[in-house]
Amino acid sequence: MVGGIENWSGLAEGSSWLIDHAKSMGFNAMWFSPFNQTTSIEKTVHGQKVTGSYYAIKDHFSLDTEFSTDNKAQDLHHLRSFCTRAQEQGVRVYADLVFNHVAADHPLVTEENAAIAQVLRTVSSAIRPIIGHKDKVIGMRWSEDGVEKNFHFKFRRKSDFSLSVGGPPEDPWSDVAEINYSSPAARRFFVEGDGNKKGYFKQVIDWCMDLGFTAFRCDAAYMIPPETWQNLIGYARAQKDDLIFLAETLCTDASKVERLSRATIPDGKGGERPAFDFGMLGFYWWDFKHDWLPKSEHPRIQSMSRYGGAGAPDNHDTQETLAGCFTQQGFAAEARAAISVRNYAISALASTSFYMQMGFEYCNEKQNRVFKGLVTTDDWDYMVSNRAGKSVLDIRPQISAINDLKDRLNVENCRVHFKEYSPIADHQAVKIHVEYIDVDSGDKKAEVVLLVNNKPEHGAITLSTHISDDMKKDGFVSAQTSSNPPLKDVLIYHTPLSEKPRRTVKPISAAASNLHA
Repeated sequence: MVGGIENWSGLAEGSSWLIDHAKSMGFNAMWFSPFNQTTSIEKTVHGQKVTGSYYAIKDHFSLDTEFSTDNKAQDLHHLRSFCTRAQEQGVRVYADLVFNHVAADHPLVTEENAAIAQVLRTVSSAIRPIIGHKDKVIGMRWSEDGVEKNFHFKFRRKSDFSLSVGGPPEDPWSDVAEINYSSPAARRFFVEGDGNKKGYFKQVIDWCMDLGFTAFRCDAAYMIPPETWQNLIGYARAQKDDLIFLAETLCTDASKVERLSRATIPDGKGGERPAFDFGMLGFYWWDFKHDWLPKSEHPRIQSMSRYGGAGAPDNHDTQETLAGCFTQQGFAAEARAAISVRNYAISALASTSFYMQMGFEYCNEKQNRVFKGLVTTDDWDYMVSNRAGKSVLDIRPQISAINDLKDRLNVENCRVHFKEYSPIADHQAVKIHVEYIDVDSGDKKAEVVLLVNNKPEHGAITLSTHISDDMKKDGFVSAQTSSNPPLKDVLIYHTPLSEKPRRTVKPISAAASNLHA
């Protein structure tokens, strides 16, 4: 969506429109989906042939042609300049660490395929699979002149030693080779290192840090052993102790998320703390009626991260955006905007950290796909030219106001606690009451109450005056100008704001804008 790096690095202009755009809405971080060289394997997705999934990386140390200047040294110069400029303006830059898999046509995979083919072609004795944890095939064994020999794999393979991929071309995993962390060869090569050579993924982290990235979103974190994350995050933070690590935890297998709590690092006080700072919360799928997010998913994310959940109103892995879903249902523009504002407010205020996809500020109907060519700079230019300041679908003012409120709460070092979650207004709305608890002192720093319209598309709800009166009695301040406004999308009440000066750099609670996918 943002195009080549020359379009947004700001190296030539002296300022980056991308940083300026994020800051204009009050964001203090930007998350880039992978911009590395991608696979050439063709897939069919929703009937369309595509190549180049951003998450199927073929070269971790160079930019993909979509973003590159065709000069590697110049690419790195642009990236360093961008990260430096962002940091100077109080904006962190997140890199996406994809450590569960590589592209199925990555040179490492091609090399291993060739080595296995050589053994199968030249060895005359019986070749037997080596079985590891959970009956995974981790290598092959054979006898040669009475000597037992073996070859351990770096990548997941079937019993016939062929590469294990997801399935047919439309399968999301069909263009990647998964790292076989059950194999000692994989652990040694990718994580632990061998002799004087660092583990491959530690080299990737070094590359990102050298460019100026100070935060990391960890793709499919739940698929990777917690011991691996403990090793890699510990390595990174030993070099720079204020790095941030956000785990992708959006999956249906709760046990995979829960086991991430085993990844710990020293807390600097003689004890240990969770290696991850944040985990991702599934706000996109929450209907605000059922209690699975506050009662199940939220505590699970709290248990595996230092600061708890990072919320988002949209998700790039879904077929449609939030606005796109309701466009298909025929909702008017006003209703789509109201739903987007409502969901953004809940994601931002009922979680510690929060983020959104680029384009959400214009109620983008077109999903930021993870394949090259499905979203272009033309899509961005269209939204800006048709909606910026011209349409109800430009919700930048509401996003800015919500971000400003979260900033002024001064809760960067806090975790969120759900205090109350209950229906109101004859079940037409929901009351969500959260507290912000300081992770070090355990003190309550602030409280927020959200009154949520379940169906903004059906119009505003007139609330009983006693609701706002009770809020005032409990010491809450209304974020609205009217004393008892109708509930159009969401009404926000909060404890009085601190007089503490606003920060220019917030090192912990980093809202992020997902730029590519």
